[in-house]
Amino acid sequence: MSGPDRTAPDLAGTWALHGATLGPDGNTLYEWDGRMTLVRGGHAFTVTIETCGFKTSRSVSFAEKLTSLPSGEWHLRYGYEADPEHLATASHNFFGLSQLTFAPDLASARGTSCNYNGRYVVMELQAKREERT
Repeated sequence: MSGPDRTAPDLAGTWALHGATLGPDGNTLYEWDGRMTLVRGGHAFTVTIETCGFKTSRSVSFAEKLTSLPSGEWHLRYGYEADPEHLATASHNFFGLSQLTFAPDLASARGTSCNYNGRYVVMELQAKREERT
């Protein structure tokens, strides 16, 4: 973690995720929904994303970096790859980079992602924290 000296926030839990996959011209090709799970691990959070609908997949993160911003927001950057243990992603490989900026109230996040090696897409991401039980 870098940036101003602040204790890392509690981002752990399940987040409803909405994505828009963009074409080369920046227009939306299609939208999708999924679930993002953040688990505290060391100095950052591991991220697992499972999409549902007509494009089902699961990805797992690596090399996560969490940075506090002067605005009170938190910026999470990470690499991800296809989860070989998941039925929908066992037969193909993909990897990419994502960044999410969490609002100061830690209830929502916005960001972008780019995917390589099989899908070659750019995405806009929106996440909302699900109710804790």
